Amino acid sequence: MKYKIIFSVLLFVSCKVDETDLQNGGWKIYEKSATDFGDIISFNQMKVRNDTIFLENEPIYQILAYKKRYFMDDFITIKSIKTQNSATFIKK
Repeated sequence: MKYKIIFSVLLFVSCKVDETDLQNGGWKIYEKSATDFGDIISFNQMKVRNDTIFLENEPIYQILAYKKRYFMDDFITIKSIKTQNSATFIKK
């Protein structure tokens, strides 16, 4: 039981998206399900709370997945709250 708790805590901490990771660098489209998303996205004016991205205190995207691979590219998959369409971006 003790190991399950430790594993859960480590998993929770490792999955957290750091706002500065999103804001430091440009994000280019990798894969998208609709035309809701442009070719490039900037998170500089956006705030991250839990798994939601806010612009001017309005929730606009939900983070579905974030893969931070050291010495390799980072990927983020987001879903538009308004349209429910999703896209994956790669950090450049």
